[in-house]
Amino acid sequence: MARNVPTLEETRDEHAVRRARNYRRAGLVAVSLVVLAGLVGLLGIRTATATASGDGYLLTVRHAQVTRAGLAVPMHVRVTHPGGFSGPITIAISSQLLERFDFQNFYPNPSKETASANFLFYEFDPPPGEVFQLNVDARTSPDQNGSADRYEVRLMQGSSPVATVDFRMWVAP
Repeated sequence: MARNVPTLEETRDEHAVRRARNYRRAGLVAVSLVVLAGLVGLLGIRTATATASGDGYLLTVRHAQVTRAGLAVPMHVRVTHPGGFSGPITIAISSQLLERFDFQNFYPNPSKETASANFLFYEFDPPPGEVFQLNVDARTSPDQNGSADRYEVRLMQGSSPVATVDFRMWVAP
């Protein structure tokens, strides 16, 4: 005749067994929600577009809204001016933004660059037509530990901003 011999030193009461089972179920639901959020794209890079205008210029910046360390980060600056450009185009970018990046290159490359305490100024030769497009090839630096900071991209005319786009980028840990 077989006896029911417990394998634990002490047997647990029915309440403890139910509680442990419910904790396991809650843990499985939490892990499933994280996996589901990743599958539908809620945990990856998200981009946003911000625009500003002034003096007949339209400045549009497509940027990373959410990124993680080591990932390619989209950064596209577009300047539109009806009638075209009569001279060089100067774009000022928050120096803190480019410090967050493992920077590769600009497309097109600037013809001139300089800096102030808070901004890097890039001057580009005027393109044919009414649209100037700047693409920044960069990745979020691998040593980023998570933060949400505000940055600016400005279209300059001389030493004065014509249009300023202000945006927030969150670097997830």
